[in-house]
Amino acid sequence: MFLPEDVTPEEKKVVEELRKRTQADLTPKLLEDETLFYRFCKARDFKLEEAEAMLRKHIVWREENQIDTILTDYKPLEVRK
Repeated sequence: MFLPEDVTPEEKKVVEELRKRTQADLTPKLLEDETLFYRFCKARDFKLEEAEAMLRKHIVWREENQIDTILTDYKPLEVRK
């Protein structure tokens, strides 16, 4: 997993715990992003509950807006001349 060099051991623990708590709910595409858990933790100052809530809201938003399938499922409007 990618983590910047200046991450403290406590911050690493928060990142790993967030990974454990949410890994089963993520799509394979999201799991490919090595920085995902770190970014959500950093955005919430490494407060685990807040980072988890933010990540879960992100997952729901992606599902509601079909972000992971937009390139395969999108059908452009038919244009007639």
